[in-house]
Parts: sequence; structure tokens; C-alpha cells
Amino acid sequence: MEDALNLPVNERELTLRTLTVRSTLVIACLYVTSFLSACDSSAPQTTIAANSIISSPTAFSQAAATQAVQPTPTAEILAARVNGQGISMAALDREVARRLETIRSFGNPLPRDLNQFRNEVLDTMIEQVLIEQAAAIQGIQVSEAELDAEIAIIIEIAGSRENWEAQLKADRLSEAEYRANLRAALITQRMRDIVTATACKNVEQVRARHILVPDEQKALALRAELENGADFAMLAALHSLDVTTRQIGGDLGWFARGQLLQEEIEVAAFSLPINALSAPIKTELGYHILQVLERSKERPVDEEMCYRLTESTFERWIRELISRAKIEKFL
Repeated sequence: MEDALNLPVNERELTLRTLTVRSTLVIACLYVTSFLSACDSSAPQTTIAANSIISSPTAFSQAAATQAVQPTPTAEILAARVNGQGISMAALDREVARRLETIRSFGNPLPRDLNQFRNEVLDTMIEQVLIEQAAAIQGIQVSEAELDAEIAIIIEIAGSRENWEAQLKADRLSEAEYRANLRAALITQRMRDIVTATACKNVEQVRARHILVPDEQKALALRAELENGADFAMLAALHSLDVTTRQIGGDLGWFARGQLLQEEIEVAAFSLPINALSAPIKTELGYHILQVLERSKERPVDEEMCYRLTESTFERWIRELISRAKIEKFL
């Protein structure tokens, strides 16, 4: 088994895990029965003027946060203001109701804390406004003809226009609202493509192995044995708590930054010289002895790793947008 990424999720709780990633908005919006819950249709259109192409995620963040926008009129009751652009309380109410209805339609229990749920919905709406502001800086637009073409595909998937309209009705959306949602989704996808264009190129990867034990004293004792020539794979098989790797010598396989659940292990893995033993590394799982076996920037990135790198790059970019934006919440 070359790589712990290939293990089933329920078998790798102690080793490699990926970051939690969201489904892209475009997938949510294009799928006939579930496109509605991820998109906002009512936030006012940004008035940021398009600038020349900006080449890096950080530059996107800076420009989106600092570019002047026309403030939303204050007569409307706002749930939030993002770089001067308002999100109305009415829009938030509609989106909360829409998402609750989606939860009910799938037979899932409603959120216990509706106030927290409301805040979470608002956060996603704020993110969408930030994405669209960055897209405006890039000059990204979606034409009516493009929307018509996408809707034609969706109607074909639904089986008929009547089926599609019935789905809109069930989801409490007018056709105009759906078009606005779809536009937002396509803009998000295009921004995602730009931001993540180099996410899978020249990726530094390491291959490492570890031994996980419950306390520091045992970790130090095993490290001393290793320094005196003990076989790493044998000690891993005898002592490691990681059931997914101990029978393969503690081998974690190849991974890139952002792919390990335990950040402490990742930091050490990309810092250690080849074949060097780490000091005991404390995580919520226990204490690890880590050894890096190989490092490469030329190794091809497989499809799964590329997907995860792309998602983590986009998430990181959104966090940059949020950190640099002026966000006011009025809940």
C-alpha cells in the first residue's frame, strides 16, 4: 500500500486526513434537486469597477478589500455590510427559510440552535459577496446567453421545463431568483479556476513514517532505541497506536501541505532533513516520532491529491478575503 490516502476514511482516523472541503457552489446550483441551498439570490450587485488582471490570491484579497464600492442605501434593514455593500435582512430571511425547507425535504433534523444556523447562513452570504467583488475586479461576467445555455442543460436533466419549474416552486424560487443564483455560482466557479490554476503545479511532497505512542516518556525511549540502530518498521509494528500504518512500518505515504489532519506533524515533516528523527511531537492523538524518507517537487500529483490541494487553496483564498475585508454584521 503506497499511500495512506488510499485507505477508507474510517480506517485512517489516526493518520492522513484531508481538510474539510465544501462542495463548490456551481455543483450545488446546477444539480436539479439540490442546487438551491448554497447560493444567495438577493444580495445587491457589486459596483466595484473592473481592473486589470491580478495575478495572485493575495493580490485578489487586497484589491477586493480595498477597492471602493458604492454603499448600500441605509434605509434598507441590513443583516451585514461587506466592504460597503449590504446584505439585506430580507435576503437573509429568505435564504434561511430556503435552507430550512431543504433540510426538511430530505427528512433531516432541523438545527437545534437557529440563531447559530442563521449566523452560519449569513457567513456564507458574506463569502459570496466577497467572491463576486473579487470577480468584478477581474472583469468576470456571466451573460444572459450563458445563463440560458446552462438552464437549457438543467431542464434537459430535469426531463422537461415543467419538471424544472415544479422544482423551483418546491424550493420557493422564482425563475429570476434562480438565474441570479446560477450567475453567482458560475462566477464563483470561474474565480475558483483562476485562484487554483497553479495549485497542482510544482507541489512539494514528502514521504514520511511515524510511530504513535500514548506518552512522551515512551516516545523518548523509542527514539533512543532508533538512534542506537533499532529497526523503525519493527518498532512501529510493536508499539504504534496507529492501526492503519503500524503493519506497514508506520509509512504515511506521500503527502503535500494541507493534507494532514495534525498540523504539528505536517510542520515537522516539511522541516526535517531526510532520514532525521524528530523529537516527540505532541498532538491530540498522543506523541509521535517522525522520520522523513523522501522529498520531491517533481513527483506527479495524482487526481485525488490535486482535488484536495485545489479545494484547500480556494478555502485559503476565501479566508484571506475575509481577513482583509471590512465586514459589519448587524444580527
